Amino acid sequence: MSERKPWVKIDSLEELFKHEAEILKRIEQIPNGGNLFLIHPFMLLADVGVELSENAQKQIIRQEPHLSGLSAVPYNALKASKAKQNFRVHLKGLFERKAPK
Repeated sequence: MSERKPWVKIDSLEELFKHEAEILKRIEQIPNGGNLFLIHPFMLLADVGVELSENAQKQIIRQEPHLSGLSAVPYNALKASKAKQNFRVHLKGLFERKAPK
Protein backbone atom coordinates (compact mmCIF):
# COMPACT_ATOMS: atom_id res chain seq x y z
CA MET A 1 0.00 0.00 0.00
CA SER A 2 0.96 3.62 -0.26
CA GLU A 3 3.27 5.20 2.28
CA ARG A 4 1.92 8.70 1.66
CA LYS A 5 0.01 10.50 4.34
CA PRO A 6 -3.72 10.20 3.58
CA TRP A 7 -5.63 13.36 2.62
CA VAL A 8 -8.92 11.83 3.75
CA LYS A 9 -9.89 9.15 6.26
CA ILE A 10 -13.05 7.23 5.42
CA ASP A 11 -15.12 5.26 7.96
CA SER A 12 -18.10 4.22 5.83
CA LEU A 13 -19.23 3.59 2.28
CA GLU A 14 -21.53 6.63 2.57
CA GLU A 15 -18.56 8.79 3.54
CA LEU A 16 -16.58 7.42 0.59
CA PHE A 17 -19.36 8.50 -1.77
CA LYS A 18 -19.23 12.03 -0.34
CA HIS A 19 -15.62 12.30 -1.54
CA GLU A 20 -16.15 10.35 -4.76
CA ALA A 21 -15.72 13.26 -7.21
CA GLU A 22 -12.33 14.27 -5.79
CA ILE A 23 -11.19 10.64 -5.58
CA LEU A 24 -12.11 10.09 -9.23
CA LYS A 25 -10.10 13.18 -10.23
CA ARG A 26 -7.09 11.83 -8.37
CA ILE A 27 -7.45 8.40 -10.00
CA GLU A 28 -7.55 10.00 -13.47
CA GLN A 29 -4.19 11.65 -12.78
CA ILE A 30 -2.48 8.29 -12.19
CA PRO A 31 -1.20 6.38 -15.24
CA ASN A 32 -3.57 3.43 -15.74
CA GLY A 33 -5.64 4.62 -12.76
CA GLY A 34 -8.90 3.07 -13.92
CA ASN A 35 -7.19 -0.18 -14.79
CA LEU A 36 -5.47 -0.26 -11.40
CA PHE A 37 -8.84 0.33 -9.70
CA LEU A 38 -10.26 -2.75 -11.42
CA ILE A 39 -7.30 -4.85 -10.30
CA HIS A 40 -7.21 -3.77 -6.63
CA PRO A 41 -9.39 -0.82 -5.60
CA PHE A 42 -8.15 -0.80 -1.99
CA MET A 43 -4.52 -0.40 -3.05
CA LEU A 44 -5.35 2.35 -5.52
CA LEU A 45 -7.45 4.23 -2.98
CA ALA A 46 -4.48 4.14 -0.60
CA ASP A 47 -2.20 5.36 -3.40
CA VAL A 48 -4.42 8.40 -4.02
CA GLY A 49 -4.48 9.23 -0.32
CA VAL A 50 -7.69 7.58 0.88
CA GLU A 51 -7.40 5.78 4.20
CA LEU A 52 -10.24 3.30 4.56
CA SER A 53 -11.12 2.17 8.06
CA GLU A 54 -11.74 -1.51 8.73
CA ASN A 55 -15.45 -0.67 8.92
CA ALA A 56 -15.41 0.97 5.46
CA GLN A 57 -13.55 -1.98 3.96
CA LYS A 58 -16.05 -4.43 5.47
CA GLN A 59 -18.98 -2.43 4.05
CA ILE A 60 -17.40 -2.43 0.60
CA ILE A 61 -16.65 -6.17 0.74
CA ARG A 62 -20.18 -6.90 1.98
CA GLN A 63 -21.47 -5.14 -1.13
CA GLU A 64 -18.71 -6.44 -3.47
CA PRO A 65 -17.70 -9.89 -2.09
CA HIS A 66 -15.29 -10.59 -4.97
CA LEU A 67 -12.94 -7.93 -3.51
CA SER A 68 -12.17 -10.05 -0.44
CA GLY A 69 -9.33 -12.09 -1.94
CA LEU A 70 -7.42 -9.77 -4.27
CA SER A 71 -3.70 -10.19 -4.86
CA ALA A 72 -1.25 -7.29 -4.86
CA VAL A 73 0.88 -8.94 -7.56
CA PRO A 74 -1.03 -7.80 -10.68
CA TYR A 75 -1.55 -4.33 -9.21
CA ASN A 76 2.15 -3.87 -8.53
CA ALA A 77 3.08 -5.29 -11.95
CA LEU A 78 0.82 -2.86 -13.84
CA LYS A 79 1.85 0.06 -11.66
CA ALA A 80 5.53 -0.64 -12.40
CA SER A 81 4.99 -1.33 -16.10
CA LYS A 82 6.17 1.18 -18.66
CA ALA A 83 4.36 -0.62 -21.50
CA LYS A 84 1.47 1.17 -23.18
CA GLN A 85 -1.82 -0.49 -22.30
CA ASN A 86 -4.17 -1.56 -25.10
CA PHE A 87 -7.21 -0.22 -23.27
CA ARG A 88 -7.91 2.38 -20.67
CA VAL A 89 -10.72 2.29 -18.14
CA HIS A 90 -12.51 5.55 -17.32
CA LEU A 91 -14.41 5.40 -14.05
CA LYS A 92 -17.75 7.14 -13.62
CA GLY A 93 -18.05 6.06 -10.01
CA LEU A 94 -16.32 3.98 -7.39
CA PHE A 95 -18.84 1.36 -6.31
CA GLU A 96 -22.48 0.66 -7.07
CA ARG A 97 -24.93 2.42 -4.84
CA LYS A 98 -27.40 0.01 -3.31
CA ALA A 99 -30.43 0.83 -1.25
CA PRO A 100 -30.03 0.01 2.45
CA LYS A 101 -31.65 -3.28 3.49
